[in-house]
Amino acid sequence: MNANRARPIDGKIVGALLVLLGIVALREGRRLYVLRETLVAGAVVGDDTFPMIVGAALLALGAYLVVAAAPPAARVELPSGATRAQMLAGAAVLVAYWVMVPWLGYTSSTAIVSVLLYRGMGGYRWPVAVLLGAVTTGVLYLFFRVWLLQPLPTGILGG
Repeated sequence: MNANRARPIDGKIVGALLVLLGIVALREGRRLYVLRETLVAGAVVGDDTFPMIVGAALLALGAYLVVAAAPPAARVELPSGATRAQMLAGAAVLVAYWVMVPWLGYTSSTAIVSVLLYRGMGGYRWPVAVLLGAVTTGVLYLFFRVWLLQPLPTGILGG
């Protein structure tokens, strides 16, 4: 079988899987919506909101792949050299973040990792990476801790 003939079928298979995942996410969102309405009458946003958004997006993208998407014409190659090193370093920093959060806490770990990612992945100079890391950490802290009242790991530093 010719590789070019298999591509449209691959896209349709992926599209069908995305449609199925979208349906699952929408069903879960609906289940959570009913639960929210039962427990907290009148709440506008709840645990159901994100699964509903993700489900709708997966459903739309999956339907597009099944019905209208043309297969990509580009040949995909694995990265090499500096690009590969940059990708592996980014992955290593994220693994380090996973290890650091319980020990250093959310805020400290996020600050360190965001600076390293801005420096390593974005290629920013150190002063700019530190500034962007501080802004990113502050905004994420504001969203999750202050507005959404999520309990974040404090670690040994208490932050």
